[in-house]
Parts: sequence; C-alpha cells; structure tokens
Amino acid sequence: MAQREPTIASILLELAEEYDRVVAEREIYERVLQRRPSQARDPFASIRARLRFGANEVGWVRLGDGALMPLRVALTGLRFRVTPGPHELATGLLLRTHLFPFVAPYHDDLTLKDASGTLIPFRFDSIELVDDLFGPLAQSAIDISDWMRREGMFDGDTILVTIERVAPLTLRLQADHAALVRSADVLRQEQELIEGIAARVATSRSLPISAADVVLPVFARAAWRTTYAGRSWQELVANDPRLRLINGIFLSDRTYRALADILEDQDSGMWETHDSELLAAIDALQRELLESRREAAAQELWNGIAPRASTARVVFDTRSGETTVVQLEPINALQDYSDQIDERVRKGEYDHDAWTLTDDEDGLFAAADLDNDDLSIIDDLREFIAERPELLAAARQLIAELSPEEIERLHSTENIEEIQQILAARFHRMLPDNPHLFATLVPYVASGTTSSDFNGGPPELEDGADDDEVSTLDEEWDENVEEWDEDLDEQLTPNDEALAVSHELMERFYAFLLAQGKSEATAASRTGDLWIYADFLASYYAQTLAEGNYATLDECLFFFYPRRVANSSPRGARELCTSLKQFYAFLRTERNIDDRFAREMWRRRDQVARVVDLYEQIDTDSPQFGRLFVRLFAPYTV
Repeated sequence: MAQREPTIASILLELAEEYDRVVAEREIYERVLQRRPSQARDPFASIRARLRFGANEVGWVRLGDGALMPLRVALTGLRFRVTPGPHELATGLLLRTHLFPFVAPYHDDLTLKDASGTLIPFRFDSIELVDDLFGPLAQSAIDISDWMRREGMFDGDTILVTIERVAPLTLRLQADHAALVRSADVLRQEQELIEGIAARVATSRSLPISAADVVLPVFARAAWRTTYAGRSWQELVANDPRLRLINGIFLSDRTYRALADILEDQDSGMWETHDSELLAAIDALQRELLESRREAAAQELWNGIAPRASTARVVFDTRSGETTVVQLEPINALQDYSDQIDERVRKGEYDHDAWTLTDDEDGLFAAADLDNDDLSIIDDLREFIAERPELLAAARQLIAELSPEEIERLHSTENIEEIQQILAARFHRMLPDNPHLFATLVPYVASGTTSSDFNGGPPELEDGADDDEVSTLDEEWDENVEEWDEDLDEQLTPNDEALAVSHELMERFYAFLLAQGKSEATAASRTGDLWIYADFLASYYAQTLAEGNYATLDECLFFFYPRRVANSSPRGARELCTSLKQFYAFLRTERNIDDRFAREMWRRRDQVARVVDLYEQIDTDSPQFGRLFVRLFAPYTV
C-alpha cells in the first residue's frame, strides 16, 4: 500500500517536537514546504491558514509578530487559577471549561496530583445546566469530590493548577483557602493578563474567538507564566466591560449579544446614547480626513478623485435570474458630503440599502427587491420551537448522537460553514436508522447513479472514520488548494500577473530587510503586511505594488482594510502604514519611485487606526447602522 503524503497538520505536529524555543513563522513555513512542496502562487497560504486559528491543535502557540512557540514548551510549568462556583464546591464536580484553554475540553489522558504529589482519584462526569430555550443541557465536568472534601473547600476557595507534564498531561492541584492577597506583583500580573486578552480580542475581526487563540499566547509570552498568582482569566474577563465570555471558552468584545439578548430585546432605545456618541466621534474624524485629503491635494500628491473600484457589488435578481455589477462612479474626495448623507437618511434611502448589510453577509435579499411575503420570518424563536416539539426533539437527538470528537470540533471552530458541515454529516449518518427525522420526499435517482449508492448516507461520508491521528480533512484541504492553484496558473489573468510581480517585489524587500540586520520575525512581519495592499491593487486595479499611489492607498486603508481584512485592528493599521512607508522607501532607492504618498499616509496612521476602532463599535443590529456605516466610510459610500 502506497504511503500517504504527510499533511500540513502532521508536519506541524512533528516540527513542534523539534523545537524548544520561540521560532519565526517563516522558518516553519519553509520547513513544511521542504517536506511538502507546493506550486501555488502563495505557497505559504495553506500553512498560514492552518496556524491562524487553532494553532494549539497542531502543537503550536501563535504569539503574534510572526513568532511561534511549541505548545508543550508554553504549557510545561504553566500555572493558572480556577474559581469553582458554589454548586461545584457543593457537589465536588469541576466544570472542565475552567481548565480551558490549557486543557482541551475532551482531553481524557489526564493525571491529577495534590500539592504533595499524591495521585488524586477522579472520574469524568457532567453537570446539568438549564437553558430556557432548548431545555436542560449537560456540560462536561471532573468529579474530584473526595479531594475537595479532604481539603475542606468552601465557598470562596480557589484552586491553583500547575501543569507538571504535557505527555501524559499531569496537573498539580493546590487548594487556596485564604482570601486572595493581591500584592503589587499580583495586580501587575492581572493587569498584564487582561490587557493582553483585550488587545488580542480587539485585533480579531473574527469574533467570537476561541480562548486558545487569545489566552494561551498571553500566558506563553509572560514572565510570570509559571508563577501566576492572580485571579482566573475567566473572572478577569467577566469583570472587564470591554469583553464578553461565551460558554466559558469563547471571547468577544462588548458588542456581542447572545441569542437570548436578541430575542428579548425589542427596544431600539438601547442604542440611542451609544450611537449618538459614536456619530459625534465619526463626524470629528471625517473632518480630519477631509482636511488631510485636501492638504495632500495641495501638495500635488493626488488630484482628489477617488476611483472607488472596491465599492463594486454583484446584485442577483431572483426573479430574472440575472446578475448585475453595481459600481459607484469616481467621486471628488475633497468635498464634504455630510449634508447629502443626512438628506438621504431623512428620505429613508439607507433603510434597505445594501450598505446596511454586514460585509460578511450576502446582499441577495436586500438587492433583489423581494416582498415580505416571499420570505418566512421567525419573529419569536421560543414560540416557534414551542409550537414544534418534534423539531426540538430532533435537535436534541442530533446533539445526543454527536461523538466526543465532533463536539470538540464544534467547540473549537468559529466558522459557521464548518459547524453546518459537522452537523450535516452526523445528520446524514442518522437518517437510515431514523427516517422520521426528514420529511418524506418523492424518490429521485440522478442519472448515472442508483438508489443503492446512497444507502447508509452519501458515499463521501461512508469512509469518514480514519485510523490516523491526523484528520484527512487537512490533507483534502491541502490538495484542493494546490489543485485550484495549478488550474489557475494555466490561465493567468492580469490580476494574477500583477500579484505575481508584487510577490517578487516583496521577496526582494524581505531580503533587503535581512541585509539591513533586521530579524527574520521583523522582516517577515513587515513583508507580510504588504499582502493587504498588494492583493487590493491586483484584485481591483490589476496593478502591482510598484504602481501604488495616494488615491488607491487611501481607498485601501480607509475603506477596504477595516472591513475586509479579518485581523484588522488599530495597532495593525499603524503597523501596516509603517511597513508600507519602509517598503516604498526601499523602492525609491531601487527603482527611483516617488514614495511621498506612502510617507504622507504614514503620518495619517492614527486616522486609519481610529476608523478601524470606530467600525468595531458599530452594532450591526442598531437601527442607525446604515447611517453610521455610510458616514464612517464616506466618500466611498456616497
């Protein structure tokens, strides 16, 4: 039997065992490619994507700034605090979410010791929690009741947990009965921890985000990693108005609202104060932006005309089946459009405008001019479920059938499509034995197939089990990406050619930084920032980085970057401006390119950061979302 080619995930896991130090991401990328060559235009893309979220699943902690640390190095000796609730102390059952992200929710190869090194007997159990929407739900827990009784733990007591070994995972538990003495050192630890968490949440455009991608890197970088004595990270998050803790393992910013919040909140007045303050901040920023753009025109850095190529939207008409590209005309960015925007708001022109959709949503229904009768809207989810007990029963049955591995994947993923794939796969496997779960349909057999082909579920699901430790999903993803790239390489478009030229320029810039004595991590970070503008220029203008100018960079930074770049953040915005300034200074010496526009935009880096920050504060459920959005991104939205 032919040996299967190693996947990116399996290679990353093996490499994690070879390092005992912080390492540059680029070094790992190159070592992966040595063992799994790629002909893709951006050969690092698949590796970068695998490490972007859930790096801990492949043996790494992504520290940021282009650096990685082996997970086992980060965890060995790490100390954290657990604060059991009154019910847990009364029953001796400790929710496993308290141990996250240092211990995976379904990691069963676990050893517990007390402060003296004696083994603590325990068993896996669950705590039943009541959810008034879907009924009782069970959460995984560890029964350490004997140890808790022996230690005499009561309300207010906490547990200090130290990770002694990673393989097998060994935790030392120490009961802390005294009230937590928060010395200056402890307060400093807590402050560094919560600020690190808040900063990472603020830089993520994919919220909620797993605590594994936020808390682990903060601990891994900290000097107090093995001596932490502050409150639990969950308690710090719960007391911070900037953050929200979701299900004990996910983090989001203050704009996150749970399903129950959305269902129960019918009062639009909750947004009034927040939106009024936000609009005032946006207006103040817009005045500064207008002044800066006029100054740049006076310096003859541009003529003030914004081409707005990235505002194009594809509109699909469900009635005619035709698609139309809606492209805004170039606009004079040196004019103030506040009055025009306010007039359109008064006329209600933004009430159903495509701008009111979030950027990750499909503009299909907003643009197709559907009548209300064409869509079935669920006004009250609780009432909807109460009227359909069979739906609730089916949902509970589906959840009960999930394997521990599937449940862990559901907990760890933040992608709604992957969640649907996990549930759909399990649902299909259930159908042969539970036909009542699906509505009766008229039998249909496609040409070239027989009804027996689908016995036991779709063919692609039949061989879902794999004896390998690494999921075949990674291998299939890698192969699909490379096949897709190879197909496209055969028919390069002007956009592809422009991006390829930009890539070559970026490689030369990377080599230049190394020659200047910059570290590999710094060089990789500065060069990596350039992908944003390079991709923007290639995608919307079929231009290379060498053809960058003030107009397109203004559009990229003040319209494209805050909305379309997944990890955009105020800090990232400033770093991006710095990287662009350094890159164009390099091109000035190499190609005699005028870099004044990049230097001018660098001086505006705080403005870019403020746009990102304000955009993060706009609540997509607010009745004023359209107005706030259009005002913030004017003139690109007028």
